[in-house]
Parts: sequence; C-alpha cells; structure tokens
Amino acid sequence: MFRKSVKKAASILISAVMAMGSLSLGGLTAAAEENASGEPLVTELSATDSGVDRLTTNYTTVSKNYTAKDYTGETVVISIEDNIDDAGLLTGDNHMYEAGNMVASVSAGDTFRVRINAPETAKYLIGFDYLSYDASILPVEIGMKIDGEYPFYEARSMSFETTWLSKAIDTDRYGNEIVSLPDKDIRWEHKEAMDASYRYSEPLAVELTAGEHELELTMQEGTVLVGNISLSAPTSVPEYTGSSRAEGNSIITIEAEDFYERNDSSIHATGEYSSRINPLDATVTVLNLIDEESFNEAGQRVTYRFSVDNAGYYYIGMNYRQSEKNDFPVFVDWRVDGEIPNTAFKSYAVEANNNFKTRTLKDAEGNNLSVYLEPGEHTISLTISAENLRYALEAVDEIMSGISDLSLEVTKVAGTNTDKYRDLRLTRYIPDIQERLQGWVDQLYDITEQAQGYVDAKKPDQVAAFSYLLIAARQLEDLAKEPNELVYRVGELSTSTNSINTQIANFVDLINDNDLAIDRIYIYQEGAKLPKGQGFFKSIGTSIARFFNSFFGQSYSASNTDETHIQVWVNRPRTYVEIMQKMIDEEFTPETGISVDLCLMTDAQKLILSNASGDTPDIATGINYSIPYDLAIRGALVDMTKFDNYREVFGRYSDGLLVPSVVGDGLYSLPETMNFYVMFYRTDILSKLGLQAPQTMDELIAMLPDLQMRGLNVYYPTAPMAAMRNFHGTTPLIFQNGGALYGETALDITVDSEETVKGFTELTELFTLYDLPVDVPNFYQHFRNGDLPIGIADFNSYNLILNAAPEIANSWAITLVPGVEDPETGEIYRYMAGGAESSIMFNSTPEREQQAWDFLEWWSRAETQAEFGQRLQILYGDEYIWPTANVEAFGMLPYPTSDKETIMEQAQYILEAPRLPGSYMMERELSNAYNDVVVNGDSIRSRIDEVVKTVTRETERKLEEFGYIDSDGNIIKPYIAPSVETVRKIMEK
Repeated sequence: MFRKSVKKAASILISAVMAMGSLSLGGLTAAAEENASGEPLVTELSATDSGVDRLTTNYTTVSKNYTAKDYTGETVVISIEDNIDDAGLLTGDNHMYEAGNMVASVSAGDTFRVRINAPETAKYLIGFDYLSYDASILPVEIGMKIDGEYPFYEARSMSFETTWLSKAIDTDRYGNEIVSLPDKDIRWEHKEAMDASYRYSEPLAVELTAGEHELELTMQEGTVLVGNISLSAPTSVPEYTGSSRAEGNSIITIEAEDFYERNDSSIHATGEYSSRINPLDATVTVLNLIDEESFNEAGQRVTYRFSVDNAGYYYIGMNYRQSEKNDFPVFVDWRVDGEIPNTAFKSYAVEANNNFKTRTLKDAEGNNLSVYLEPGEHTISLTISAENLRYALEAVDEIMSGISDLSLEVTKVAGTNTDKYRDLRLTRYIPDIQERLQGWVDQLYDITEQAQGYVDAKKPDQVAAFSYLLIAARQLEDLAKEPNELVYRVGELSTSTNSINTQIANFVDLINDNDLAIDRIYIYQEGAKLPKGQGFFKSIGTSIARFFNSFFGQSYSASNTDETHIQVWVNRPRTYVEIMQKMIDEEFTPETGISVDLCLMTDAQKLILSNASGDTPDIATGINYSIPYDLAIRGALVDMTKFDNYREVFGRYSDGLLVPSVVGDGLYSLPETMNFYVMFYRTDILSKLGLQAPQTMDELIAMLPDLQMRGLNVYYPTAPMAAMRNFHGTTPLIFQNGGALYGETALDITVDSEETVKGFTELTELFTLYDLPVDVPNFYQHFRNGDLPIGIADFNSYNLILNAAPEIANSWAITLVPGVEDPETGEIYRYMAGGAESSIMFNSTPEREQQAWDFLEWWSRAETQAEFGQRLQILYGDEYIWPTANVEAFGMLPYPTSDKETIMEQAQYILEAPRLPGSYMMERELSNAYNDVVVNGDSIRSRIDEVVKTVTRETERKLEEFGYIDSDGNIIKPYIAPSVETVRKIMEK
C-alpha cells in the first residue's frame, strides 16, 4: 500500500528539474536594466560558480574521451592485506575468505586507500570482494576515487547489494499464505564498479595508465568486510547468430513466487485471484505470483533453480502481466547459470499485457529463442534493465537542466516582477532564447521517434509512454513563437504545477516504473504443451465458491475473534497487521501465555461509536495522537500509571511527546510513532551560493536575500496546511521563544504573554515581512525542482525525497531544525511538534487490563519495535520506513546512517501542545489568527486578544461540561494544564 502511495505521489507531485548540476547561480541579480547605451547590464554566469556537473562528468560523457584499448590480459588481483594504507582496519576474522588472508573491516564514515598497479595503459573493470554481515537491509554504498579524483560521476556512490535467500511460504493463523521473511546470505560476493541507477546494466570501465595508482574508498553505508580488489578485462555478451530447434517433449514449470534468491529483500510474492494464474484457492489466500510493485526497479534480480533430465535445447516462456507503461515494454536481462547466453537475451523487450498471458521469448524475426542445457541443476535469473532507455533519460536530464538554467536567466533579467504591463525585450538580453527553445523541441521529438521501434508505431504520438514528452514539446513550441512573453510565463518552464519540466519529470517517473508480475516460467521443448489457466466451467465454479466463502470467516475481522483473547484493533494496512500478528504468535504469546487477536480498523472514528455502544476492544493502536484525550476525559480509557512498571515503559519516549497523553495526573496513551521534522537543504545549490545550512532562525532570515534575488525561497511547515494550520505549524516558534499556550491551569490562557506574542509575530513575519511562500501544496515537488532548496518538513517529505527522488540522491542532506538562540546561555531551542500515532487501553476487568498492559509493554520495547521496522522494510521495501517513537529502537532501524543521528537528536526537541478541555478551539483560533494576519493583513495584537476571548469562553463551557466549574463560573476543582513539567512529576510520583 505504501509503495503504491509513494508511486502515486511521485507521479502527481514530481516537479521540474532533474539535474541542478549545471546551474550557475553565483552571478544572478534581482533584476537587470539597460544602461544609457542600451546595452544590457547582465553578465555571463560564471562557470566557476557551478558545482560538480553530472551531465558533463557522467560515464557516458567521460567514456567518449577514452583513448586506450580494452585490457585483455589476465585478471590482476590486489591483496587488500598488502596494499591498504591503514593496517588498523585489517582483521583476521575473515569469514572463511582465503585461508590466512586478512581483510579490511570498515563501516559507514570510514575512508581508506589501496595501492593498485596497472600492468599497461588500458581500460579496466575494477572489482571488489565484499561481505556484508550486519542485519541492515540497506545495500553497501561506496564512493571511489582514483588518484584523488572521481573517475566519473557514478563513482561518487556505488551500490553493492547482498543476496537474500527465500524460505518456505508461511501461513497466518487463518490459513492464508503470507510473505515469509527472507534470510540475508552472509557470504563473500564479488561485484565490479557499476552505476547505482542501473542505466548501465554492465560494469563501468576505468581508463588507467601503466603503473601505480591510489584507490580511495569511502564507506557511505553499511558495515562490511572488504577482501581483494581486482583489475580485469571488460567483457561482452556473445552475439546472437540464430536459434536452434528445441526438439523433445520435456517441460519444466517454475512457480514465479518460489524464487531461490534475490538481490533485494523487498521483492516478494503476492496472492491474486484470476483464472489465468496458478495456484488458486477459493477459501484462503495463496501466494501465486511476483508482486509487480516489488519487482519494478532497474537492477532488481530474481533467481530460480531448476533441474534438467534430458540434455538438449530448450525454449523459455512465461505467464506474466506488464500493464504499467501504456503499451511500452519492460526490458529484462535473462541469465542462465549466471551468464547471458547471447545478445538476444540482453535487454529483452517484455511486451505490455493488461492481463496475464503466456509468451515465449523470440528474436527480432519471431523465432523462438533457445538455450542448450545439460542434465543437472541450473539457475535462471531475470534482471530488470534500463539500458535501452539510457539515451532518453540522459537526454531529458540535459534538457531539464537547460530549461532550469533558462528559467533562472529570465529571473535574472526580469527579476521577480512579472507585471504584464512592463515592456521588456527578453531577446535583447538572451539573444539565443528562441533557438534554445526550438532546439529542445527537436530533441524531444527525436527521443520519441527513437522509441517507435519498440512498439511498432508509425508516428511519435503513437508511443503512449512518451506522451508526456510530446506535451512538453508542444508547450515549448508555443513559448518559442513569442519568446519575449516568457517574462510573464516563466513559471511554465519549471515551477508551475503543469510546467514543461513537470511533464518531462512525469515521463521519467513513468518510464522508470517497470512493474512486472510473473506467474510462471516455463523451460520447455517444442513437443510439450504449455499449461493453460482454468477452463470456463471450472473457473465459474471456483468463483461461486469464493463468493460464498467471502461471507464467512473473514480474517482480521472483529467478527472472527475469540472473546477470551485480548482484542487489539489496529488502524493500519493489512500488511502491517500480518507482521504484527506473526510476531505476537511467535514471540509474545509463547513468552507470556497471553493470546491476542488483531482486527483491522479502517477508521479510528469507529472507536467513538464503539465506546458509545459499549463494544470496545482491549487496545487500539495506530490512532492519531490527538484522539486519546477525547476518550480519556470521558472516562473510557485506563490510566496507565496504575501499573507498577509504567515509569520504565513511558521512559522510552521523549517527555515532550508525552504531553498529549496527560489527563489530570495520569497518562492515557502510549506513543507509537512520531512525525519528526528536520531541515532539508540542497547541498548542490547552497554550495554554489556559498551558503551554509542555518543553525538559527536569524541565520535563516539572513540568507533569504541571497535566495530570493535568484527566484529561490524557503519552505516552512505551515505552507501545506491550507485552511487549517494545526499546532504542528503554529506552535514551534512560540515554544522556541519561551512562550506557552497555557499557564498553570486550563483557564490561564497565556497566548497574549510577551514570549508567545513574540513567537507568533516571528511566525507571521516570515510570510508578511520576509516573503516566504504562504501556500505550498507539496514541499517534495519544489525541493526536487530546486526553487525551494531549503525547508523544514516532516517524515512524509523525508520518505518521499529519500525514495522517490533518485535524481538528487547525492545533492541533499538534512540537519537539525534552526531555532532561537538563548542570548545568555547560547543554547539553541529547536522545538518542533512530533506527535503521530498512539496506543490506548479501554477499561475492562483488572485481569484483562493487566494482560493488555503486558502486551503494550512488549509492543513498545526497543527490540520489538526495531524488529517490526526491520521486517517491514525487508519484506516490502525501503519506502516502508517505520518512524517508531521509541528513540532507542529508532537507532536500530535501517535508516541511512548519515540521517539517523540527526533525526534522533532532533527527536529530543519534540514538544507537543497540551490537549485539554477547549484546546481544539485554541488550535482553530491560532490558525484563524495566522490566516487573518498573513492573508488579510490584520493586526497581530488585536487578533491575539480575540483568540484569548474566544478560547476562554469555549474552555469555560467545556470545563462546566466535565464538572470542573459550575454554571456560575465558580471553580470546583482546577484543571491543571499539561506540560513537560507535569509529565516529569507524573514520572516521579
């Protein structure tokens, strides 16, 4: 589900610029005018302002300048033990490498150098022996320099995957087959330097002169042993010379869900019901194909084992579905016993099918492709390839970069004033603007024309997968007709929702999406008959049985539980629930003897209705952190401080995250996840401008002129909140300035205090005085584009940028949120909100409450949370990040090492606003005040006074409802406003 949401977000929100590498930002000014002689005052952008340009330093460009021939000699093996510069990294614990040989033990952040000797001036493949032995699912990432320089852009970050072995298909307690956890194969592997994006499906050659060189390796991710390094001759796949008939009657059927190994743990099976696939069952779910959403990225590989009884030639066929690319093929490298048989099997075009169909691999003339197999064990592998599309991807990289350059040049000339009555002859300042626009039009049409052969199209507009490029080309043609109008239409280039670069980026997202669902693979001879799906009558019978079965025994349903078990309602997708239930049945129940039934809860509001009807579960988890208060104040929830070990359990979380859990002197909810905020910044753009990531809000404000004069800006988290700006947007600057919403009690409204007003003023002035964008539907879009190269954003933005913005993978970073510095101590207060989902416990019998508490204690343990997060990512992919609120557990999760420490440190500054009677009105009125000041220009002081009056009135009404004051306004008992100090007192009581 989450993978689908990321894909959907990426396709809708992908913004303009794919490559900022060629932008020259240093010389831009706010505007340019003509001097007395009529000459423009604009100077050429300085080339020295550019950072590393991946368009001119990528392998395609660099390798064109190679002059040496391919190395053809024997492989040169460089002993790591004899040639490493830091002997302290060597270890004898070599995991059965080569007898007696020491290896290097390195982890993220380590850099070491190795002497290598090239026997002659030639092009070499550089290979590495490595063993990844930690529990992380992330691939090892290494940066490689030769003689102090990166040989090409791709060498800045190279991935070295590990192999994952499949286990027998597992079942849940209802008899449904579920994805089993694969095992990481801790073994020595060998891989040559390759492009991490797999636009090249073969290793990248390096040109070396004869003699000694220094190889510098920087570990960016992972903990790994590094063995010997090799220099070897580039290899090539044998040319296809024709196919032989596969005479005989043998057939070998491979169930695609039963793969032997894969190079990505998240490639997994799934279950679908269709008469075209096998196996099928009308009563339970069976895993019967590769999940197309998990097998969709270039470089992913699955391998199968099979046995051959009779020697001879065999054809290869498969029953598959490939419907994502609008009639355009997915390309696959087929390997038999680890080798591509010939060029016909390399980047083989798998035709689009909307439904499952069985097809045999064929050559360009329509002849069946065959391979010769001896009796015995064999393997067959499928690797998704992007090599045939490299020409298009690299070309649009260059076009998008050029469009972004032009957008900034126009801004340089005209400034940010796009007054339509302003008369500015843009062609005077940018004489070649029309030529550039038309040149991009021609390039886009040429890219599309080259793709026609893959779909037998006669016209470019018949290549549906490339339609976005045609839309972009027509937009460019329209702009080229009136280039001077670009002053007023500059947003159409790269920054608007439907800009040209957005259209091109949509193409890149679509063309990189290689969803391939496979049911079966057949290794067969021409005398064999390929199986078909169920016949018509059998299909009808199975469908009827399945229909009737749907009325009974639904798994993970409240109607299919044992009342003697602890009932837990989970407000999460089924994939999460399956993992939770499996862990409970394998770990919690054997440990405690307590049985637990999980139930899917599609809407957390169901809890309010169930409470009213008296049909509540023992526990609900995955619910929004603001909901527990409404249930607790009405007496529906258990005060968890009644349990002896509550201090240990609640001590696993930040004090500021527990503030919404407080009602009176009790704690009524347990944090489960956090929505952390961090500062994102584009390292490539800031480095060109000579700017550093700010540490304080004053530093952030000071850098705004440098950004805004170039048409760039900063993102603040109120920007995507449309009409309702919640506490996550309105309170951080208040808290950073020492302000508060409440004093000691609920009626002590302190919104009008000096510190709170100062914080609210700083918040609104970001938009009224410093011109930050007020409404930004999605930061991810603009961050990729580069027009918002710095911003404070949350976990969802982090997940999208990390997993759905590969083109800026090495061009951004995160750091702590800039805060307000205490002038006396120098401490920087970086408070941000962070509440996400929580767990609650409903009132029941003492025995059931104790059992429910035992479950929550187990579920909130660092080890349990870490295991759940690891299982989630191992099974379903990197984008299934689990943002556990348990900071200790967070440190065990497979986040990128460079980010994890920053997030954990920022988590210490989480400070949530309290929840108490009438606090919903406080949240609403702060939002209204923000909108009135920022949008309507109202006075801050007058609006704050109105907030105090409105909130006070509503708070009094709610306090009377809950018995804290009487109808005359007399206080019966004070309602203490929760705060961090309240949490600490509760923890000490």
